[in-house]
Amino acid sequence: MLCSSCGEGLLDGAKFCAHCGVQAVAVMQPIQEPTGKSEKSSLRAAYNSAGQAVSRTANVAKNIGGMVATQIGDLNGDGKIDAEDFKIAAAKAKQLASAACDETVKLGKSTLQSDLVKEAAAGAAVGAVIAVPVPVIGPATGAVVGASLGAYKHFTKK
Repeated sequence: MLCSSCGEGLLDGAKFCAHCGVQAVAVMQPIQEPTGKSEKSSLRAAYNSAGQAVSRTANVAKNIGGMVATQIGDLNGDGKIDAEDFKIAAAKAKQLASAACDETVKLGKSTLQSDLVKEAAAGAAVGAVIAVPVPVIGPATGAVVGASLGAYKHFTKK
């Protein structure tokens, strides 16, 4: 086997290249050919060279991809993506969700303070109570009509 990074020969069973130190990746072996056929020899040499170039390029892309993934996912800076990184990400997600919830509650409280919402709610309650005995309309429709009238009252007030 040949090293996909530097092209040097690898020892059988080697996990790393003894020449450049890159992790050993299986690459295509050069095709052995009978001697005496120069045209086939040129084609085989081109094939071997192209195969090695593709192997090296794929290995470089794999190494870069691994480095990028580690840079993004290694939240505690220990050089690997592990359960600790997941815990950090989960804690941050919980913190952000809690902050979003708090903002939603603040927004809801301030909305309930507005006169428009108070008048619409009062109108909905009255409309629902009035419409209970009317079988065709019902309390839901009465609440909608009442809320609409409450909002209308708010906007037409001077």
